[in-house]
Amino acid sequence: METTFAGWPIEGPALLAELAADNTHEFWANHRDRHETQVRGPMRALATALEPEFGPARVFRPQVNRRFRPDAPPYRTDVGAVAASPGGCVLGVVLTATALSVSAGHWAFDGPQLERYRAAVAGGATVPAAPDGAAPDPTADPAALDPAAPGPAVGSAAELSAVLDALEGWTLDESRLLAGRPRGVAAAHPRLALLRHRGLQVTRSWKVGPWLATEEPLHRVREAWRAAGPLVAWLDEHVGAPVPVPPRPRPAVDAAPTG
Repeated sequence: METTFAGWPIEGPALLAELAADNTHEFWANHRDRHETQVRGPMRALATALEPEFGPARVFRPQVNRRFRPDAPPYRTDVGAVAASPGGCVLGVVLTATALSVSAGHWAFDGPQLERYRAAVAGGATVPAAPDGAAPDPTADPAALDPAAPGPAVGSAAELSAVLDALEGWTLDESRLLAGRPRGVAAAHPRLALLRHRGLQVTRSWKVGPWLATEEPLHRVREAWRAAGPLVAWLDEHVGAPVPVPPRPRPAVDAAPTG
């Protein structure tokens, strides 16, 4: 088993591509050992190297849970690991056949998280009427338009915007946007774009190449997670961790008939 991270051999991404093309029990049985040494073992070593700074990271199992998706392929065609900040924010790293990617944030908020997020972003923000009855400027910051409007929540929204703007090279995940706007939020609300998010996660990726077979992936993941630190801190303070979900009970197994 890998104990020191030295990168992924070039055969690792190639094996993931092969698995995607032949995602069968037969292929897995013939290549399980290759997967362990060329794909999952290095991910475990990477997680171990990151642990002193970011805490333990859980490495994904290669098998897909098909209990509620019986038609899903039996094996993952990527390998990944996730760590968590003290406030429950998720830090992720995933290797596919084509790229190494990192993420930070919450892909989906649960109900209480979403309430806290919207309270922090919307706060007491208002769009003051413009002089002479002109339409308000929907892009204006309430803190600049009305000194009486900002409270802690408005300040936290401005802080979030600044944090996101400072994340160079990252992409804000918009896969879980509301089609419209949250109930009770005006169309001219200056933070409407942020309020439409039902999760808040940023990602960045690098194409696979010879650099994967060196210690460079460790350096890139570490520096990327550090760069996401201000966003993680904001989410920890204003959103917090999701409500723990108890594990689903396994279906009862009928006893074999006797007699």
